[in-house]
Amino acid sequence: MFSVRISGLALCVAACGSEPGSASDAPTDGFDRAGMLAHLAEHVLLPMQATFATRAAAVPAAIAAHCDALDAGQPAATLEAARAAGNAAIDAWERADTLLVGPAAMDHAKLRNEIYAWPLLSPCELDRDVAGRWADPASYDVSTELVNARSLTAVEYLLYPTTSDHSCVTAPTGWDTLGADLPRARCRLAQAIATDVAAKAAELHTAWRPDGGDYVGELARAGTSASTIPSAQEAINRISDGMFYVDKMVKDMKLAEAAGIALNACQTVQTPCVREVELRFSDRATFALRGNLDALRQALTGTTPIEDGPAFDDFMRALGQPELADRMIAKLDAAIAAAAALPDSFLTALDTDYAKVVAAHAAVRDFTDDLKSQFLTVLALEIPNDVAADND
Repeated sequence: MFSVRISGLALCVAACGSEPGSASDAPTDGFDRAGMLAHLAEHVLLPMQATFATRAAAVPAAIAAHCDALDAGQPAATLEAARAAGNAAIDAWERADTLLVGPAAMDHAKLRNEIYAWPLLSPCELDRDVAGRWADPASYDVSTELVNARSLTAVEYLLYPTTSDHSCVTAPTGWDTLGADLPRARCRLAQAIATDVAAKAAELHTAWRPDGGDYVGELARAGTSASTIPSAQEAINRISDGMFYVDKMVKDMKLAEAAGIALNACQTVQTPCVREVELRFSDRATFALRGNLDALRQALTGTTPIEDGPAFDDFMRALGQPELADRMIAKLDAAIAAAAALPDSFLTALDTDYAKVVAAHAAVRDFTDDLKSQFLTVLALEIPNDVAADND
């Protein structure tokens, strides 16, 4: 939390319901929106893109080393290193995904889905590609694949096989002839997909960097002639929209649907649905939840391990709402504590610590209740379209 002292501030909510960037959004409260945007863009959002790009770049080589070891009949020493590299990249992406704004969110989140398509995944399509690419490597082109058969979700599936069987109704062409070559075929497909993800990660980082597409500058300079974003208020609204990941993805999908608190693909109530569990093959959904909530806190408070600056809590305080700022931070900290209390194995949590999953969901919901109401009203922000009808 970055302390600000601004005198003579008045609560201004007249812009509620207006379009971001309209005349009624002109700031009259004295809060330094530009300072907030510069801090969040430069010290919270851009570092997340950089960290992900670095980690994603390391995955193809780690998987290639494992594939080479498989070819040599010595896989044991390299499998965990390949998995660790993939997990590190996913962990970094979970943080960026929590605050999806800018290039990865554009064009219906096209770039985001090419990097990490969860919850979209087609095991059967991947099994077809395993067999097809092994039989004819030149025939495989990851750029033509649907997102449910590429991205880091596919890499996880291929590095953590639960069976030697395929997932299709009938065996994919060439599957039955794979035999002992199946691990090698899976590995080489994972390498090809990871190489594509690394390229997409670099593309995304370049789009953010000042010496590239400079989206970090677009946010920081919003409302000036040096940015295409019409107003600082609209730029803040874009970041706010990204924060609603915690409502739709974390609360509703990762927790409620997986635990059967909400209707899910298994059609179960109060009973876990493993099909809905994120990263179920590596069983790392708990780590994803922790990363999501920690990243959200950075945006809310502007506090990172190495920087502290103005953020949404300071905005609320400047508008005469310190109680709301304190309450939202406390509620988010309670959700973070609830996620920390979960077993590292989310599947174990669903099986033997179900009450802790329910408690984590309740804690996140407690935070999002304020996010969807007073937070938006006080800051005169628009609610994302896909959240507006959700009243839980």
